[in-house]
Amino acid sequence: RLAAMAAPARVVSLIVSDVPGDAPHEVASGPTCADETSADEALAAIAAYRIDLPAPIVDHIRTSRAPHPLDAAFRDHSARVIASARLSLEAAAAAAQAAGVPAVILSDRIEGEAREVAKMHGAIAQEVLERARPFAAPVVLLSGGETTVTLRGQGRGGRNSEFLLSLALTCDGRAGWSALAADTDGIDGSEQNAGAFADGQSCARLRAQGQDPAALLGENDAWSAFAALDDLFSPGPTGTNVNDLRAILIR
Repeated sequence: RLAAMAAPARVVSLIVSDVPGDAPHEVASGPTCADETSADEALAAIAAYRIDLPAPIVDHIRTSRAPHPLDAAFRDHSARVIASARLSLEAAAAAAQAAGVPAVILSDRIEGEAREVAKMHGAIAQEVLERARPFAAPVVLLSGGETTVTLRGQGRGGRNSEFLLSLALTCDGRAGWSALAADTDGIDGSEQNAGAFADGQSCARLRAQGQDPAALLGENDAWSAFAALDDLFSPGPTGTNVNDLRAILIR
C-alpha cells in the first residue's frame, strides 16, 4: 500500500531481513512489496487456528484488497535485500576461509526448539569428528534462522544460550570442537548478552563448580551456566537484526 501511495514515483526498497527465507513481502509486512496472499487465505488461517476476532476486523480483512502484483504501482519499484541471515553467514564463511578454515553453511532458515536444533547440530559435529563425514575437519559449520524456547522453568537466558547448553550436553566430553551462538541484534532473550561460547569441556567445568548442566537446561537457565563459566558473549546492541548466527569450529 505504501508503494501505491507513492506512485507514480519510483520506489527503491532496501531491506534488512529478519525473516527466514528473505521474502521481501514478508519483511515488516512488506509495505512497498506486492503480496499475492488473498483475503480468503487470511480468513482460512483465522478459522484454522480458531482465532476469535471482532467483527469489524473480520469485515475489513474480507473486503480490503492489497494492490495486485501487476498493479501499476509496482511498475517502477525495485527491492533489494541488503542485510539478512544468508548474507551474514556468507560473510562469516568468507572470514573463516580467509583464515584458512573451510566453512559450510548448513542453512540460513533453521527454525524449531533450540535444544532440539542443538542436538541435530551436535550429531553432525560428532559425525565429522568420528568419521570425517559429511565434511572433513577442520571445518566451520554455520547456520542461521531463528529457534524458539518453550519455557519449562524459571531460569534466565535466551534461545542462543539454550542452544549452546544443549549442544554442550550433546557433545559432552568430546574434544575437538568449540562453538558460538548469538542473536545478531546483540540481545539474547531476557539478558544483555548476545549469546555465549561452548566447547567439549563446558559441562565438566560446570560440574567442577557444583552445577548440574542438565538441571540448568531443564530450568531454562543457560545464562547462569555461561555466566558461571565467564563464557557469555556480550558485544552490546548492534543496531540491526538478521536472526541468529551459529558457528561450530571442528578441528
